[in-house]
Amino acid sequence: MASNSSRDLRHYAGAAGIFALVIALLLFLSFYQIPKDNKDIFVSIVGMIVGSLSVVIYAIIGRNPDEVNALKNKNESLQLLADQMEKRNDQLEKMIIDMQSDIIDKLTILGATAFDTVYNKNKQCTCGNNSCTCKGA
Repeated sequence: MASNSSRDLRHYAGAAGIFALVIALLLFLSFYQIPKDNKDIFVSIVGMIVGSLSVVIYAIIGRNPDEVNALKNKNESLQLLADQMEKRNDQLEKMIIDMQSDIIDKLTILGATAFDTVYNKNKQCTCGNNSCTCKGA
């Protein structure tokens, strides 16, 4: 962790140094004129320095392009993992619903059988005949 913070500090200091150099060059050019024989070399050097200014600004504000790409890749892999977990969750929910449906069906059959056994029992009449009309219990 300490090496990352020191590395980030070096990047920040280097970026700030380049930015200060560009500002100093602009101030220098506003006060002094470049001789014609060195003008082409100076313009190409200043062009290269100013061209790297976007990378410098990203480093100053804390956006390292490699870091951004690494975070994007990590985000994509986490999204894939979340999609897989969602599918698995849906499968498990379906299994639970099917299991509940099976249990309800089996309990309904068991309850109907128990109800029929208890309430539709052939009761013996006091007269001894199973199908009598005297209605004696």
